[in-house]
Amino acid sequence: MKQVSHINGALSQGSIDKAGCVTATAPVSALDPDKLDRLLHSYGIASEFIEFSGKVARIPVENRLRILRAMGVDCASAAELEQLLKARTDAEFECWLPPIVVQAEGNAQLVLTLAQTEREKLAAENGKIYWDLLLEDGSKLSGECDPSALPLLASHTCDAAVFEQRQFTLPPLAPGYHVAEFHTDACKHSSLLIIAPVCTWQPDCLNHKVWGLSAQLYSLRSPHNWGIGDFADLLQLIEVAAREKAAFLLLNPLHALDPRYPENASPYSPYDRRFLNPLYIAPALSDAFNAPLVQERFNSFECQAKLEHLRGAAYVDYSGVHAFKFDLLVLMYHVFLEQQDTPAGPEGQRFRAFADRGGEELRQFAAEQAGLFQSADGALSEPDFHLWLQWLAQEQLDACQQAALHAGMPLGLVRDLAVGASIDGSEVRGNPGLFCEHARIGAPPDNFNPDGQNWGLPPLVPTRLQETRFKHYISLLRSNMRACGALRIDHVMSLMRLWWCPDDGSNASGAYVHYPVDAMFAILRIESVRNRCAVIGEDLGVVPPEIRRYLDEGRLYSNALFYFEKYDGWHFRKPEHYKEMALAMVANHDVPPLAAWWNCNDVKLRREIGLISSDAKLHEEYAHRGGEKDQLLQWLDEQGLLPNEWRDRDSTRQLDASLRLALVTACGRVASRMLSIQLDDLAGVDTPVNIPGTSAEYPNWRRKIPVSLDSIFNDAAAQRLLHALAETRTA
Repeated sequence: MKQVSHINGALSQGSIDKAGCVTATAPVSALDPDKLDRLLHSYGIASEFIEFSGKVARIPVENRLRILRAMGVDCASAAELEQLLKARTDAEFECWLPPIVVQAEGNAQLVLTLAQTEREKLAAENGKIYWDLLLEDGSKLSGECDPSALPLLASHTCDAAVFEQRQFTLPPLAPGYHVAEFHTDACKHSSLLIIAPVCTWQPDCLNHKVWGLSAQLYSLRSPHNWGIGDFADLLQLIEVAAREKAAFLLLNPLHALDPRYPENASPYSPYDRRFLNPLYIAPALSDAFNAPLVQERFNSFECQAKLEHLRGAAYVDYSGVHAFKFDLLVLMYHVFLEQQDTPAGPEGQRFRAFADRGGEELRQFAAEQAGLFQSADGALSEPDFHLWLQWLAQEQLDACQQAALHAGMPLGLVRDLAVGASIDGSEVRGNPGLFCEHARIGAPPDNFNPDGQNWGLPPLVPTRLQETRFKHYISLLRSNMRACGALRIDHVMSLMRLWWCPDDGSNASGAYVHYPVDAMFAILRIESVRNRCAVIGEDLGVVPPEIRRYLDEGRLYSNALFYFEKYDGWHFRKPEHYKEMALAMVANHDVPPLAAWWNCNDVKLRREIGLISSDAKLHEEYAHRGGEKDQLLQWLDEQGLLPNEWRDRDSTRQLDASLRLALVTACGRVASRMLSIQLDDLAGVDTPVNIPGTSAEYPNWRRKIPVSLDSIFNDAAAQRLLHALAETRTA
């Protein structure tokens, strides 16, 4: 909530204290601008950025102060500014070692910062500092050094004291997370050493061009699922995709959603990114499903009637699916418990091993889930039931990845990691202080969103990330790199910066907050290699040039979307000019499928739901799309792929099978090592699964593919598309 007060005639921002009273702060003009800028930068709050137009945009200092207050830091007067700045400076110079040290494998060095007087005192005594390296594997290296003998890198003066920075060369260390401790009899200082490989995991299959399918798992339709696509459907999709020589299957985020509100269905606004959504469990894959008690319930008239309704619906009925599925999963859980009365049972052993590996994080999540249903009777309020759900989901997902590899898909599954988690979810609540609860992440104003964007997700606090030595971030990567050959990181720019929207202002009154980017990418490289998982960084939109450098140097794959790959915002990029280290997509979940785009169904739909404000704007959109389609026909002609029946260049005609084949064939020629085509486009779907910027206006994340997997892959037109992809990607 924003309060405005006037002090000496100057407009000033105020804040609300714990008693609910307005406390006035000094006007910005009363604060030393250079010192204030230093303070804000010390908290990572940027002063400028390159906007969508390519111009440098300055962030008003008032907006930056709003973000500082959101972090829980009040700078209400010149005296407080001095105090805060001194505390930040003292923290920098009083510790011998920086809290985090990031080094490349084989080239590890530390910078020791000592007061000159302190070094001279040491020299007068015995001149030695003792050091220990506590290695990740539990071993230890020890030694001593004379700080006066270390190379002097620089000297700094702070409060009349001279501080020296000296270089200490570490012995060779394996990639990983180690702790350096430097001490004397009087004091001890420590630092986290992040020793990283120079690049992410590079699978052999990506030494040449491959292709795969992308699918929103919940949208799959089959005669066997319970109204939502599940891991059994995924197994079927793996089988048919592998038969067509696809190298991978790219999935939507599989994160746990809020079980209290099943209709909050966005996979990109999850409850907890570390755990899986149990609605994807395929009950029939579990032995417990075949128990007489479960079968009797499942085959009852009531259940079968409900199941027929859920399967036949055009949109996923999340509330209905949740109620139906959990009713039977509870019965299956009781069967599982009865079957595990003998501790030697193989399922029981695997379950206990899974619970032990999950440790405190998993137990905390299960207890929190049970707490949501504390008023319910039976298993829903038992933590072990939710442990069992996670075990069952993970076992089935693991089996899907193993099936993909066994079927000859070299990468198998490609998972997707959302940029954040919901404010009231277990991921945020279970890590108090790690997320800023008084801000949300989003994007600054641009041509498409003049008021900016607010994605409703709280940001991680950079200082807390470092203070906790990145424990949560590491856990997040490890859990999402399991059971896949590659991981796509949504909005990879978040590893460097995020736009924070404070609760007390509009989306546009926010600012970029920077993160410890070297450490974030170093940890990503470590976990990628350890988990043998390639990494794709989704870098669509406004991307700072530094991000491209981190992607390229770390051998991460960029993300290219066909609709946006243009030289000048108008002329489509030639296939041979696509970035090689990239995942190219014909379309994705944030843009309309091919048929909807060509036929302008998305434009018409945006007018119907109010995203296009007038008929005049509608006609402008139609005209612009018509120009894009004309350019696309020209692009196909230049590649020798324009079908004969389209030689008249009549772009007002509806998309037909011949033009769709030409488009997919052209996309198959791109230089990018990876190419994906949506299952929606194989099926010829002409409505989007999601319209960004909408909530109640459109049923996002619910639309099912109208036909079953069998129907899609048995369709002659779809078969021609698949054969074209296989041929162009291996040519």
